[in-house]
Amino acid sequence: MRIDKGLALGVALAAAIGANAAARPAHVVAKIADAGKYVSLNPHFGKAFKFLARTDLATLAVGRYEIDGDNCWAMVQEANLTPLKGAKVEAHRKYIDIQAPISGSETMGLMTMDAKGFAAPFDVEKDFVLFDAETKPVTLQPGEFAIFFPPDGAHAPCHSENGLRTIRKLVIKVKAE
Repeated sequence: MRIDKGLALGVALAAAIGANAAARPAHVVAKIADAGKYVSLNPHFGKAFKFLARTDLATLAVGRYEIDGDNCWAMVQEANLTPLKGAKVEAHRKYIDIQAPISGSETMGLMTMDAKGFAAPFDVEKDFVLFDAETKPVTLQPGEFAIFFPPDGAHAPCHSENGLRTIRKLVIKVKAE
């Protein structure tokens, strides 16, 4: 029997995360007001959600904000939104993404990682893989967020169903444990 090395690596990564990975979804989409419901999913989520709940997000300058060293940090970004159709899907291994639009709606493509994604070349230094796959669109409004859990929480961020435009958004990187 031939085993695809990329798939075997994905299975090993999923096993390394432990039994909690089986009980947790690949993605969470929720209102910021409900973030407390998800604190138990990672030891760093308390600090991440405290930052996410800040009332001054719209006034923060674009850039990186330290929360807890390499365990958790935030980035305020200006994102140029493009159509979702044909978008590349990304996934991570070391860090969970928490993403939230600040100044306008954002459509993201969601998918649960499959063998195609696990087989794609992974950039270990950037904790990042890009691949082609079909996704399910979800549109987030300011006041909402999405969590993408490695290794199977793949996503296609920074898209719009309402034409090209720019928004401000928050991305929080949380060490997966």
